[in-house]
Amino acid sequence: MFTGVRPDDDEHGRTPSCPWRKRVGEAELARLRAQLRNTFAESGLTKKQLCARTGLSRTTIHEALSPRSRRCPSLTTVAALAKAMGVPRDQRRQMLDDLQPEPPTTFEASCREAAEEPRTRDFFQDLIEKHTSLFAGRQDESARIMEFVRDRASGYVFVEALSGYGKTSLLADLVRQNPDFRYHFISQAYRRSGGGFDPTSPEDVLDCLCEQLDPSHLRGGNLKNLEPQFRGLMARPPKKPTVVVLDAVDELNPPDQLRTLLPRQLPPGLVLVFSGRSQGDRSCLSDIALHPADLGLHLRLDGLGESALVELLRMAGDAAPPLAEDGDFVGEMLRISAGDPFYLRFLVEDAASGLLRRDNIERTPTGLDAYLDQQLKQLSHSARRTEHVQILSLLLEAGTLTGRDLQATVKGLEWVHFDVIMREIHRFLLVHHRAAPGAERRGGDEEYSFCHDRFRQYFRARDWVSQ
Repeated sequence: MFTGVRPDDDEHGRTPSCPWRKRVGEAELARLRAQLRNTFAESGLTKKQLCARTGLSRTTIHEALSPRSRRCPSLTTVAALAKAMGVPRDQRRQMLDDLQPEPPTTFEASCREAAEEPRTRDFFQDLIEKHTSLFAGRQDESARIMEFVRDRASGYVFVEALSGYGKTSLLADLVRQNPDFRYHFISQAYRRSGGGFDPTSPEDVLDCLCEQLDPSHLRGGNLKNLEPQFRGLMARPPKKPTVVVLDAVDELNPPDQLRTLLPRQLPPGLVLVFSGRSQGDRSCLSDIALHPADLGLHLRLDGLGESALVELLRMAGDAAPPLAEDGDFVGEMLRISAGDPFYLRFLVEDAASGLLRRDNIERTPTGLDAYLDQQLKQLSHSARRTEHVQILSLLLEAGTLTGRDLQATVKGLEWVHFDVIMREIHRFLLVHHRAAPGAERRGGDEEYSFCHDRFRQYFRARDWVSQ
């Protein structure tokens, strides 16, 4: 049982910055730094390229290589640098073994294991947590996917649904429960402003997946090199059964980038689970040059029913669980939402906070747009309406902006009351802290975007943001 204290914690429950430092001498540490510096010189890489390949900050890399540094690099940092500089896996393991004259503790072993995992996967942890924090009603779909993986062990699984119907949540829950799955989420909401990792760009999609599928892959390749590498990985039987999860192929920019990269039939031992939005009579399958006959399993997500809503209310906590036992209340919520998972999530959150009750549910608007109209009307009475209009208008145009960008652009938006102003419109926005591993978070670096395309579409259709 986890007691809250890790094996390397001191008597006060604090974790040392370098838990293995006490077991190696200064000479061993100096040899490690010299080995890293020599490997870096031989690699021909620049520190900027090393930052891009590892996700580490310049400061972390400098302190790991510098002979004058007083800081001890973590095992994760050492392994990431060695891999990025082309050190073979066996030599990387030996490098870490040399630093541990005694058997590694449980904490150190977990560090080493994590160090061997692709670092780009870390980018999606925030997305996975947000999409699975209140998730229910898709047990049958999850079971069918896992049954396909177990029994067929090869082929395509396509999850299709309307916008907001839970495709991303279903796949996020799938990878959360199966950490050995390889995955990438093509999310417009998580695009970075400026440079860095862009989960919608073809280069970063292929780079991320190649890194997970090929242990020898080095990040930072261009599309000309990545495309044949990915095509080969999709055509060859993997060394062990592998499941790749690719969410929202319709949000790839451009959407037909995978057209020549996926075979009509996957090799034995390889399953690709991917999702896309329902588009009327048109399917996003044509963008990636696949046909319905190529699919091993095609799932279409419908709205949620009574049992899913009851489960969501029980999960939400606070004031919501007692309402789950009220059949009339649950029935009215389903009528109002028409089973729309996107709308139901907000109603459940309102129920948990006490805003939605038995005595006022009949006054709740039917349909998401009418519900948002009601919230917008209440927001119009805010003393900060002018700032809200400017913020939402800027995000409609730019897509993603940092807190520092907003403060510099929106008149009257100062750090003194920044959080108060943003809190009033938080329901519409995604806030993401994208500090690179090893880098210190700074105020103003957090990025804001609309948390879902349905909000973006709603505000574009309203004149409120242009007033």
